[in-house]
Amino acid sequence: MTLTIPRLHLEGKIAGEDRHIVLSDGRKLGYSEYGAQRGLPVLAFHGTPGSRFMFRLAHEPARRLGMRIIAPERPGFGLSTFQRNRTLADWASDMVEFANYLGLKHFGVAGISGGGPYAAACATLLPSRVTATALINPVGPLCAPEGPEEIGMTRFVMFRVLPRVNLAMQGFFGLWRFLFLNAPDRMYDFLKKRACDEDKRILHQPEIRRNFVDSVSEGLRPGIHGIIQEMRIFCRPWNLPFDAVKAPVLLWQGMLDRNVPVPASLHLARIIPGCELRPVEGAGHYWIFEQIEEVLKAIVQKMSEHLGTATPVEDHVSS
Repeated sequence: MTLTIPRLHLEGKIAGEDRHIVLSDGRKLGYSEYGAQRGLPVLAFHGTPGSRFMFRLAHEPARRLGMRIIAPERPGFGLSTFQRNRTLADWASDMVEFANYLGLKHFGVAGISGGGPYAAACATLLPSRVTATALINPVGPLCAPEGPEEIGMTRFVMFRVLPRVNLAMQGFFGLWRFLFLNAPDRMYDFLKKRACDEDKRILHQPEIRRNFVDSVSEGLRPGIHGIIQEMRIFCRPWNLPFDAVKAPVLLWQGMLDRNVPVPASLHLARIIPGCELRPVEGAGHYWIFEQIEEVLKAIVQKMSEHLGTATPVEDHVSS
C-alpha cells in the first residue's frame, strides 16, 4: 500500500518527514514533527493502533499558535522497534532520553485515546519536566482499585477478556492489519458504521478519512505485536504515583464515545489530583479532529501559566 503523505512546510524543512533516533539500548524510535520549529514543545502520543502520521492535522493550527508538535511512535508501531515486556514506566524513560536528544528541558505531553496512559505516565514520573498534560478521550485504568468496576459489556470483552486470550488477539488484530493494509476503505467504512452519529459525520470528511487510514495503516505495518502488547498494558494495574503530578492536567472526554470505556476515562480524571475534566457532550471519539485548535490553545495556556510566562499566544508564533 502506498501512503499519500502531503508536504507540510516546517520553516525550511518538511513537516511530517520520517525521523528517528537510536536509543541507548539499540532500539529505534521513530517520530515526526509538526507546527512551529521553535515553538512551545509538546510530545504528542498517538492512539492504539496509530503512528507519527496521526498529528498531521495539527500542523497548521500548531504553526499558528507557535507550538512544536513532536509525535514519537511507541515500540512496535511505525518506525519504532518492538520492545518486549515493556511498561508505562518504560515509555517515560524513553521520553527522557528522547527529550534530552532534542535538547528539551521542559515540555508538554498530550495523549489521544490509547496514547492517554502514556501521557499520564510522563505526568506522574517526570513531574520536574512536564509543563502540562492533555488527555483526549483517553483509555483510563481498567483494574480495581485504579479503575471502575462497570465499563459496559462491549468494552469489558475488548479490554478485560480479549487481552487474556492470545490466540483470539492474534486472530482479531491480524484481520484488522490485513484489512487496513489491503482493503483500507472497506475497513474504514466498517469502523464508521459502528460509530455514533456525530462520529459518522466527522469520519465522512475526506481529509480526516485519509489521515486516519494512513496513520493506522502505518502503525500496523510492522505487525500486530505492538497493539497486542498495548491491550495487555491497558488491562493491567498501571502502578503510577498519581499524587506526584505537579503540572496542570486537562482531560476531555466525548460522552458518546464507543471506542474507549467512558467510565474509566472519567475515573482517571478523579484520581489525578487537580485534573480539570472537560466533558464533551453529544460527542463521540473523533471530535478532536474538528476541534484540534481549541485543544491546542488550552494546552498553550496551561503550559504558559505553569512556566510563569503569562505570554500571549500570538507572541509564540514564529515568522
